[in-house]
Amino acid sequence: MMKHRKTTRRRIALATVAAGTLVVTATLLTAGQTMSAFTDASMLNIGPDGVGSEPFDIVSVLPGEQVAQALPGQGVTVPIPGDDSFVPGRTITMNLGVANNSPDLAAAVTVAVKPSDPDGYGESGSSPNITWFILVTVVDTTTGQVLVGGSATDPTQGVPVANASGVIGRLAPRGGPALSDGSTWAAGNAGSRHDLAISLYYPDTSATVAYNFGATALEVEFDGASTS
Repeated sequence: MMKHRKTTRRRIALATVAAGTLVVTATLLTAGQTMSAFTDASMLNIGPDGVGSEPFDIVSVLPGEQVAQALPGQGVTVPIPGDDSFVPGRTITMNLGVANNSPDLAAAVTVAVKPSDPDGYGESGSSPNITWFILVTVVDTTTGQVLVGGSATDPTQGVPVANASGVIGRLAPRGGPALSDGSTWAAGNAGSRHDLAISLYYPDTSATVAYNFGATALEVEFDGASTS
C-alpha cells in the first residue's frame, strides 16, 4: 500500500510583549493567536477498489476546549493568562492542545515557537526588540516530556527563540468523524491528542533594563504529516 504524505500547519501567534519602566507589560496581541492551518489531502491506496483520498488534518484545542482550524494566512485569538503581570524575572504560560483530526490517518507532529513578523526577527512596530532575551520551554503535559528547554519546572533553562522547536511525535488517528472549526472538543482515540504547556521567560538582567518599552512578536507553529 502506497501513501503520499503532505503537511498541515497551525501557527499560533504568541506574543507581543511590551515593556514599561522596570516592568514589562505583556500586550500579547497575538497571544496564542494565530493558528494558520494548511490542510492538505493524503492519498493512499485503498485495496482492490483502487486509489482514493481522505482529508488529513491536525487541529489545535484552545483553552475552553474549542477546536481551532484556521485557514492559511488567518488566525484565531487565544488570550494568555497573566500577560498583565509579565515583568522581568517572570514567566507567562499558555496551554494548548494539538490533535489529529483525521479519522484514519496517523500524524507525525512537531512544534516550534518562532517570530511572527514577516522578516522573522520578532519585531513589533517601532518598539525595541526583546526577542533575543526570551527563553522558551514547551512541555508535553500528556506525556511529561520536555519538548523544548531543559526543565519542566525551571524556566531559566528554556532555550532562545532561535532554537525553540521540538518533536511531539505520533498522534493516533482520530477514529471518528473530523471535528469542525469552532466546535467543542470531543475525544477521539487514545493518543490522538496531546496537551502542551508553552512558557516564555523574560530574564531580569542588567541588559534588559535598556529595553524598557520593548516588545517581541512570537507564534507557535504545529506542523504535521500523515504517517503509518
